[in-house]
Amino acid sequence: MARSPRVVPVGLLVALLLVVTAACGSSSDSSTTTTTAGPEGVSVSDAWARATPGGATTSAIYMTITSPDGDRLVRASVPTSVAAVTQIHETVEAASTDTTMAAGSTDTTMAETSEMPGSDTGRSGMGEMSMREVSGIDIPAGGTVSLEPGGYHIMLIDLVAPLTVGETVAVTLIFEK
Repeated sequence: MARSPRVVPVGLLVALLLVVTAACGSSSDSSTTTTTAGPEGVSVSDAWARATPGGATTSAIYMTITSPDGDRLVRASVPTSVAAVTQIHETVEAASTDTTMAAGSTDTTMAETSEMPGSDTGRSGMGEMSMREVSGIDIPAGGTVSLEPGGYHIMLIDLVAPLTVGETVAVTLIFEK
């Protein structure tokens, strides 16, 4: 039976501010933000997002999450003044013959080439990549998970306005434990 997230005391929510960087930048171009929940809790660092061009309706947030005891990221949110929908996503190589998706998941497919603006994953020529919503991300005990281009990320859908360089965005992460 699937375990549903329980109500989490406010002290176990991780809230952070990220700095939007230039479209051609990388996480090293942004200032580092680290927030920890509890004395021995989850820590989040290097949160960033790329600036978006006018008319863009989606963006992604990247960061590094560490947990000494292990945990699971189950939800993320940003203010509705930033985006209407916030989801946890992963990018995977799409199977060339698979046209189905899991029930309840969202899927966006894109042909990834070296011509793609902002493509810095080094996967050119591998075919189509598919982004899909996931129910959560496991953080292993004593381990680190990087949310980065071409992998896990926080997806912002229906942006209210473009993200601009130097702008800060409040992000709330909710963990299972």
